[in-house]
Amino acid sequence: MKKSEKLLLTVFSFMCLVIVGGGAIKYAYSNYRAICEENESLADQIANMEHAISTGAEWAEKYAWIEEHLPVFASHQEASSKLLSVITARAEKRGLSIGGKEFVEDDKQTGPDGLPLDGKQSFFDCTRVKITLTGVVEKVFFEWLEDIQQAKLFIGVTHILINPTGTNKTVNCEVEFTQFFRENVGGK
Repeated sequence: MKKSEKLLLTVFSFMCLVIVGGGAIKYAYSNYRAICEENESLADQIANMEHAISTGAEWAEKYAWIEEHLPVFASHQEASSKLLSVITARAEKRGLSIGGKEFVEDDKQTGPDGLPLDGKQSFFDCTRVKITLTGVVEKVFFEWLEDIQQAKLFIGVTHILINPTGTNKTVNCEVEFTQFFRENVGGK
């Protein structure tokens, strides 16, 4: 072999080693980074599990409280009727006159394909009532909301629209109340 051929062969061999070695180093580094990221992810999962274990007793107490206090009704209609009676009774107590009452139907939840989802999507049943009030005094209105919206009743305001009338701090309102409950199916 000529001296120039040996030189070219040496250069070619060196280039092959650089390319193959560089590819191997890049491959090894990407695997190293993937392992490091997986370790970080596993460390986060362990921290989350340890936190869940350490707060397990607290969550068990919360669950027991919910089971003890969650209202149980024989039917959805009974729950709706009870919610409406609570709202109207507390409105009358405050001297408020309810203009309109409307039961709100549950929205049908759809999946990513646009088709309705089968089965329950929630741990609780709920009923919703939309109330309309006109010309009510702000202070009385907010006291009424505070009186109704309580954790122990499982009633909350899920939608509210307030329009000032412009006179004597009165407002026109549309309020949607939601009550969570459990339907007593089969006498359980």
